[in-house]
Amino acid sequence: MEQQEREPLKERRRFIRLEASVKVKYTVIGKPGTIKAFSKNISAGGLCLLLDVQLAVDTPLQLEIKIPDLKNPIHAIARVVWQKGFESAGAEPKVHFTTGIEFTGISDFDRFNINRYVINRSEREA
Repeated sequence: MEQQEREPLKERRRFIRLEASVKVKYTVIGKPGTIKAFSKNISAGGLCLLLDVQLAVDTPLQLEIKIPDLKNPIHAIARVVWQKGFESAGAEPKVHFTTGIEFTGISDFDRFNINRYVINRSEREA
């Protein structure tokens, strides 16, 4: 009996992702108010935010991302691509949401800076 070679699973991501908590301020475009959040992970293509609010897929966002070691924050336009709810533990459980965000408008310079941060941190942690 001939054994077939299995194709390795293809990684769909175009950018290296780093598990990192960075400060993010976001505004839902067209609505007043800025909300502070933290990332769960980040890449040059987007990030995963931990939120206390539910947002619909395709919700447009304006982001301000504070990358450690960078003097100025990174600004980007983005959209929600997925969201999953989870309940926190404790006496009074609360619903939170992990939220996948894709950059739809970001300068090449800012994308480069995020990618450099991700690669440098990944190499240090390896």
